[in-house]
Amino acid sequence: MAEEYEIGVIPGDGTGPEVLAEGIKVLRAAAEKTGIQFNFTHYDFGGDRYLRTGETLPDSAINEFRQLDAVYLGAIGHPEVKPGILEKGILLKMRFSLDQYVNLRPVKLYPGVDTPLRGKGPEEIDFVVVRENTEGLYAGSGGFLKKGTPDEIAVQDSINTRKGVERCLRYAFEYCRRRNKKKKVTLCGKTNVLTYAFDLWERVFHEVGQDYSDIERDYGHVDAICMWMVKNPEGFDVIVTDNMFGDIITDLGATIQGGMEWVLLQGETSTQKGPPCSNRLGARLQNTQEKT
Repeated sequence: MAEEYEIGVIPGDGTGPEVLAEGIKVLRAAAEKTGIQFNFTHYDFGGDRYLRTGETLPDSAINEFRQLDAVYLGAIGHPEVKPGILEKGILLKMRFSLDQYVNLRPVKLYPGVDTPLRGKGPEEIDFVVVRENTEGLYAGSGGFLKKGTPDEIAVQDSINTRKGVERCLRYAFEYCRRRNKKKKVTLCGKTNVLTYAFDLWERVFHEVGQDYSDIERDYGHVDAICMWMVKNPEGFDVIVTDNMFGDIITDLGATIQGGMEWVLLQGETSTQKGPPCSNRLGARLQNTQEKT
């Protein structure tokens, strides 16, 4: 009897529907070759639905997602919707509600794909970024004081919990061990300026690292990491970092591997709350099977 997987499909906005249409072709082709069966349930969450109904992502949908094997999500963002509404209401709500705590972003140049880096090829561009996915500046903590006045103050807090930091770091070391290549984990931070948040990250990095004596530990400021990703990407194996820095450096990673169309994303979640996620060709595949 063939394995069956229930997959929710959210094409979303912009190129999302086009991307997902191609992605589903790939899934169906894989199913034919492997004997797996995919059953697709389509959802219309995105900018058009928001403009039509004022609704982003209801709690009932989150509960439905927990019953599925995966949710395949395209692109979110509509030119007629104020930035932040859809991103917070759909993307971040899914991440936080389902506790998708790791965003795993491989940076891999495939043979025959051009890179803008002269003299670099597939052997040099092959590393992975582990991005914390539920905390940091994306947690939504902050506010305004005297908004709209000359004395206005805007505060955006970076939230870093011991639990959130430790589970992300431990995932990075475990993944590095499974990957079994250079056996090196590099912490990307800014310890010389962000002296509270990255003091926590650095301390826990070394504490957790003691459990992995076979893996080398390294550290780089985020600006230096960007430089070395361009100059000597072959020096990296696994990079681990917070939410904001991970978001930024992986766009650079996408560029050096040939463009966003070659990006492959995968994530992890706590199994108590919801599914891991993965991304291929700009879409996120959120899988409920435990992989941690």
